[in-house]
Amino acid sequence: MPYTLDAPEDAHLRCLAVLSEPQRLRILRALAEGEHSATALSERLGLRQNTLSHHMRQLRECDLVEVRRHPGDERFAIYRLNGRKLKLLSALLADWAACAETP
Repeated sequence: MPYTLDAPEDAHLRCLAVLSEPQRLRILRALAEGEHSATALSERLGLRQNTLSHHMRQLRECDLVEVRRHPGDERFAIYRLNGRKLKLLSALLADWAACAETP
């Protein structure tokens, strides 16, 4: 299956490496339920704000999450999953699995 990638495959491999960190997977799982503010994520996951910021930066750099400003107060960020990017990574993994199944 050919891919339409916006970046070289190395960037996608880096994203897979970013996903290997358990706290980042917990963040993505929480965001799979819907948008959350940084404060809500921090409280829900029991992470200090600076720790959450570190992980969110990694996830944003790989374009795995998107951020928008709260409409009532621009100081607050609201995070959500980037479904398009997750689908690209999923397709890459599915392609590898298909290759592994072929004798």
